[in-house]
Amino acid sequence: MKKIRILPLLLLVTGTLVGCTSSRTLVKDYKNTALSTKTLIININQEDDWEFFGKNLAVFPKNEKTISVSETKEESETEEESSTSDEDESAETTEAEEGVDDTSSENLLENQKDTNQIDSKTGLLAGIDTLENVYGKNVFDRVYPASVTKIMTALIALEKANFSDKVTFTEDMVVTEYGAKLCGFNVGDELTVEQLFYSLLIYSGNDAANALAIHIGGSIEGFSDMMNKKAKNLGCVDTHFVNPSGLHDNDHYTSAYDLYLIFNECLKYDSFIDAIRQRSYSISYKDASGEIIENCYTTTNQYFVDAYDYPDSVRVLGGKTGTTDEAGSCLILYDVDKNSQGYISVILGADDSDELYSEMNILLNKIPK
Repeated sequence: MKKIRILPLLLLVTGTLVGCTSSRTLVKDYKNTALSTKTLIININQEDDWEFFGKNLAVFPKNEKTISVSETKEESETEEESSTSDEDESAETTEAEEGVDDTSSENLLENQKDTNQIDSKTGLLAGIDTLENVYGKNVFDRVYPASVTKIMTALIALEKANFSDKVTFTEDMVVTEYGAKLCGFNVGDELTVEQLFYSLLIYSGNDAANALAIHIGGSIEGFSDMMNKKAKNLGCVDTHFVNPSGLHDNDHYTSAYDLYLIFNECLKYDSFIDAIRQRSYSISYKDASGEIIENCYTTTNQYFVDAYDYPDSVRVLGGKTGTTDEAGSCLILYDVDKNSQGYISVILGADDSDELYSEMNILLNKIPK
């Protein structure tokens, strides 16, 4: 029996895996693999067959705290050479600053901000067409995701629910946390899964999240189990969900890389892309008395309401925001360059909205032009 269990691991180390099966579900912790080679990242699908889930993904080295595409392309550069290069750049900057007025100096500092590392807890930029790991900072650190959680809730809804299904809002769907963002649904309201889905992603309604979770999973706990099972199936090893909304819980966490895995899966669905691209969403439904209720929900994505501008060199096609005191300000986006090449960009743990969108612009400016 011991030989049977050891065999897949021996084959994994050598980088070859032919016809292997296992009697138990196993997800290899990618932290223990050489992430420079995609073939060493494995996952078990529902049929208990081996599947290399990393083969169509951009992969980030585990031992790097902050990486960029320029760094990964210069693998032979030593730390000493890097230090020398930094000193040279500093000297060049000092020379360039000499003889300029204060206004020019301020402009120079502002321009330098575009190439600086981000200050948020973690960030990631990866090409989903080029499979290039453009930028990463602490991408495997476990952090609180706030309402970015809802991309997993949406993914489960896409896989498990029919958009035309009717959902009657019940007492156990009510959100009681102070300050939680709500669509305003009341007990007895009758909505469709589609209405809840769009309200979830566009307006980030926590009551919409609860309604979808209980309709699909029978309870918040049952749905959370479904979320965690799906996360495991996608290869997420730094993720654990306890609710469908992202309202704070110390045991509810994920990482930038795991969110990249989840978001990448979501982008396979046209309904998901359509929802995250909307600036607003109008809804009409019946309350408990049969009266028609109409509302219009505006997106939480501040790029889409012109509160912030993104660089002209890219186009933001949509995304999901999240904010709690513990998580800070968070944002995950689907972006394309001028050649229609797709990218996923993530910022988690910014101090506020200004820092969030400023640092997201830093990432977007790193997309190859």
